[in-house]
This record gives sequence, structure tokens and C-alpha cells, in this order.
Amino acid sequence: MSTLRPIEYCFHFVRHYVSLNHKETLMIEYHEVVSIHEYLTKHYEFSEDPISPPGVKSVELLESAVARPFMTVNGKDAYPEVMDKAAALFHGIISNHTFHNGNKRVALLVTMCFMDKGGYWLDKCSDIDLYEFTRKTAAHEICKDRKDEFKTIKAFLKTNSRKRKYEEQQLSFHSLYQHLTNAGFSIEDDGDFYAIMKNGKRITKILKKGASGKEPYDPPYIRSLRRKLLLTPTNGWDSMRFYQVSTGLTENIGELVKLRGKVLDWLAKI
Repeated sequence: MSTLRPIEYCFHFVRHYVSLNHKETLMIEYHEVVSIHEYLTKHYEFSEDPISPPGVKSVELLESAVARPFMTVNGKDAYPEVMDKAAALFHGIISNHTFHNGNKRVALLVTMCFMDKGGYWLDKCSDIDLYEFTRKTAAHEICKDRKDEFKTIKAFLKTNSRKRKYEEQQLSFHSLYQHLTNAGFSIEDDGDFYAIMKNGKRITKILKKGASGKEPYDPPYIRSLRRKLLLTPTNGWDSMRFYQVSTGLTENIGELVKLRGKVLDWLAKI
């Protein structure tokens, strides 16, 4: 009988989702918004429209804008859904004028990064429509009454975004280890197998793939393993949650800038 040995890796995980009544609440922090401002500052540094001077104009107003999506009223989330939070975030940053320059660009890109982290891409509207939406929001021209701005922003984001699709993926042993660790499992060496453990109990086992035991696992194998471990949508583990492990808010920022580069450039002119 083989002796189980823990598999040791030095992984650093930063959870961006916290459990709340079996739902997932997306989080964002002050320093992440500042980092996006710094990214745009470098991006436009040698352009005709640099963000100059750069930097935070009001720490208090930026903290307020970042905290707003996570406000509670009578113990309940004031902005319960991703689109609610995204709209509150966009409205807060663009209205508070939290940076010396580049507020419209920062507000849009922060919101797109936030939505991306929540599983949505703002790609169903034209560049000109997104530009006008951002410009009018900054000028308080998106609706007749300012008290309706939030719901108008939310409606636009909801109408013009799509949910990203996550399908089963081929995973290396390294990646599978990360995903299972994120889900609260541990992997221990067990001869020709790896034992999948949770709370000190053996749940199942997986084959060591290849001569080194580190060859990738194909999608059908991953699908079957997730069912055995109850990492399925009915148990609160849809594919988006399972496959996203410690990714930062700005993980896809380069792709998002490419997607809406024209809009950002146009906003730089006003």
C-alpha cells in the first residue's frame, strides 16, 4: 500500500470573489483603479493626448467611488448584480472627477475590466455609441433627470454586453492543481495515481498522465472529475468560477484596450 504524500507548490492565490448566500460578489480595490489609471498614463505618454498631469486628484472621492458598488442598506447589498455594481462604479468615477486628467478614459476602462472579471464583455455596441454614452454620462446628458442616471447607465451596459462563455478546457497538471486548490481540495501522491483530498478525507483519485505524471488532462476527463467532486453549476461551481483562479482585475486589459481603442482615443480629445 502506497503512502500518500502531499504535492507541494508555492502558489499565491488572491480570491476576488467572496461567498454571500451562495452567490458570488465581485470585488474591486482602490489600488486596482489607480493601476488602470497608471496603465493608461503610460499608454498615452507619447501620444498627442497624454494624461497630464497624471495622478489621483482626490483620494476621498476615489475611495467613495470604489466603495459605492459594495454599499449595503439594512444589511443587504444595495447593488446586488454585476451590472448594478458596474453602473455604480462607472457613474462614481466619471462623476467624481477623481483623477487630475483622463477621468472618462479611466472610468470606461475600469468598468470594462470589472465587467470582464464578472464574466461580461461590453462589445455589442458600436464604438461611436460607446463614445457618445461615455461623453454624455460625463456631461450629465444621458437622461433628463440626474436621479435617473444610474438606471440609464445600467440599462446601456446590460443591453450592450454579453456573457463570456466558458467551456471545459484541457488542463495541465499544474493548472488542475491550482483549480482544485482554489475549490478547497488538496492533491496527494498515491503511486500511479493522485489522491484528491478534502478535509483530510479521500474523495477520489486521478491517473498520473504520461511518463512524468504531468501530461495534460483532456476536457471529457475534467468534466467527469468535476461531477465527482460536485464542482458543477447546481453546486455553485459554474465553469466561470472553476476556471478563474487568482486572476487580477487587469488580466485582460490589453485585449480590452484593443477592443475599444478608438473610443479611448476619441475620449482623449475632449
